[in-house]
Amino acid sequence: MRPSEATAFDAVVVGAGIAGASFAHALAPHARVLLLERESQPGMHSTGRSAAMFMASYGPPQVRALTRASRAFYQQPPAGFADTPILSARGALYVGWQGQEAALDAMLRELRATGSVVERIDAAQCLRRVPVLRAEGLVGGVLEADAMDIDVHALHQGFLRGFRRAGGTLWCDAELRSAEGGGRGWTVTLVDGRRVA
Repeated sequence: MRPSEATAFDAVVVGAGIAGASFAHALAPHARVLLLERESQPGMHSTGRSAAMFMASYGPPQVRALTRASRAFYQQPPAGFADTPILSARGALYVGWQGQEAALDAMLRELRATGSVVERIDAAQCLRRVPVLRAEGLVGGVLEADAMDIDVHALHQGFLRGFRRAGGTLWCDAELRSAEGGGRGWTVTLVDGRRVA
């Protein structure tokens, strides 16, 4: 294709990191989708450096609800999505020190009220789980035993693989210059002159 020619797609997703790849993956079975990545390969920035935890207790209530809703997908992704499990056991512990007892109890109540499976443990239990903690002043913690590590690479590659399998098109080294809306849709122009209508 010459740079001045326009290529037709139903949707263009800008950025092939985990967010863009997951959106393109969901959209590709229903439309002609182009996924643009300005780097030479997807996932070079924040996605490529992510160390991710699956924690139903993390974030505001809306984020916790989204996390709980995604658990089934992560635990049993579609056939062929990933060669390895996406989640692996880890556990997470919020600790508190003298003077923070009320805060720990409040956290426990709030997390339980929004569906997180957590328990209050004492200082001795915290130290058994994390021996490097400073014992002096430690009063206990809130344990989320079923928090897990997310294999970000497997997840990202699964989205990209499924996107391509559904007919999606990925362009790397494709930096967006402009996107202009008109009566018949949008025209996207790349820095190298390629146009997508």
